[in-house]
Formats: sequence, structure tokens, C-alpha cells
Amino acid sequence: MAHIISVINNKGGTGKTTTTLNLGTALSKLGYKVLLIDFDSQSNLTTSLGVNKVENHIGKLLLNDLKSQDVLLPLDHVSLIPSTNYLLDYEYRINNEPGREYLLKEALDPIRPLYDYILVDCGPSLGTFAINSLVASDAYIVPMQAENFAFIGLDKIIQITDKVKKRMNPKIEMAGILFVRFSHRTKFSKAVIKSLLENERYKHKVFETKIRTDILLMESTAFGQNIFSYAPSSRGAEDYLNLANEFIERYGE
Repeated sequence: MAHIISVINNKGGTGKTTTTLNLGTALSKLGYKVLLIDFDSQSNLTTSLGVNKVENHIGKLLLNDLKSQDVLLPLDHVSLIPSTNYLLDYEYRINNEPGREYLLKEALDPIRPLYDYILVDCGPSLGTFAINSLVASDAYIVPMQAENFAFIGLDKIIQITDKVKKRMNPKIEMAGILFVRFSHRTKFSKAVIKSLLENERYKHKVFETKIRTDILLMESTAFGQNIFSYAPSSRGAEDYLNLANEFIERYGE
């Protein structure tokens, strides 16, 4: 039975798609069956996997216009449920559905036994789609940069996830806070981490693995590849493989 993990941050440009893609690929390289879900109308995860033309997508699955087997795309290392640039057009219809927060959970229940891990790349908002992802998930990862205002975004995510846990999904937990585009040399980065480690709620939730700044990570997604195919000897590949091993050590069965 798959562990379902939301990769979420209400800010854009925090490494959600890069993390979903490369953590998922790293888990597959370690022998796990992985499904990635693009839940962002920008469709960056979909294009990062080299999929440029999409007819069947997550929006149609949520509204039961299609079944899971109609939208699943088996790729080289992982499977994908793609998104579309028109995903927001489906939000109005979804918002009129009874029990709209549970649509993703209902869609994934039949295929959950087929995978070890399902990773959901959430968009940069905390609206209907993000709530769907959290309701369906066992845990969530918050990628963030060590920068000003990072804590404001984190506080908003915690407020929402606490409500989801209380009202709709009592099992969901924070898997961890992941620092991306990280530089060990800056005083500010060290100060941000120190502040988190001194916080009772967060001090055991910061991943030891940090995703270091690496231009090859940006290049790989632009060329529709994961970092292990594009630059297997890079820092980015090393960091995401370390993250996968740390994640399994913490939360794997």
C-alpha cells in the first residue's frame, strides 16, 4: 500500500516540482514503485518528464470523466498522472461537487496498492487542489529556501494542515522541512536553520539532507529530464539520493 506524500508550499519557486521529480526518481532507483501526480496548473512536473501533449489529465480524473487507467502514463522510471494548463478551468466544477475535498483520495484508492510511493506536486496555493492532496496524503514535505519571509509561508501551511488533520484526515503528519538551493556558507542560512531547530514543533522535522545550489538541477527540468539522467555525478543527484535514503530511514516500511 503506497505512502502518499504531498510536496507543498504556498509560495512559488520553492523547489516543489524539482523535489517531486527527483525524490520520486531516486526512490525508483532504490527499487520502489513510484507514481508522481502533477497537481499544478502550470504543468511543470509534466513537462519536466518530457510530456508535452496531454489530453487525459488529473482534472478529468477528479471529476470521474475518466478512470485512473485512462490518465496514467508509464514512463522510464516512474508513472505519471499529468496536469494541464487548463486545470484551473476544472476548479469551478470541482468546487460544486459534494465532498469536493475527498475527490483525489477517492480517485487514488483503487490504484494505491500498485505503488510504494505516490508523490503529489502541489501548486503555489492552499486552495481546493491543495486541500484534496492533503486529505489524500499520509504526510507532507515542505521545501523552502533559507530566506526572508520563509517562516510566514510555513506558518500558513501549518495552519491549513492542522485544520485538515482535525477535520478530515487525522493521520496526516509533516514528514519534514527540506531546504533547497542551500548554501552552507551564508550566515543567514545558518541562522534560519538554527531558529527552526530551536522551535519545539519543528526541531525534529528538518531533514538533515540539504539540496545544495546546483545550476544542473534547473537545466535538467528545462530539458525534460530528471537530475539522474541529465547529470548523474552532480551535487543535485547526490543530494536527492541522500534525501531518498533519509526519507526511507525515517518513514519507510
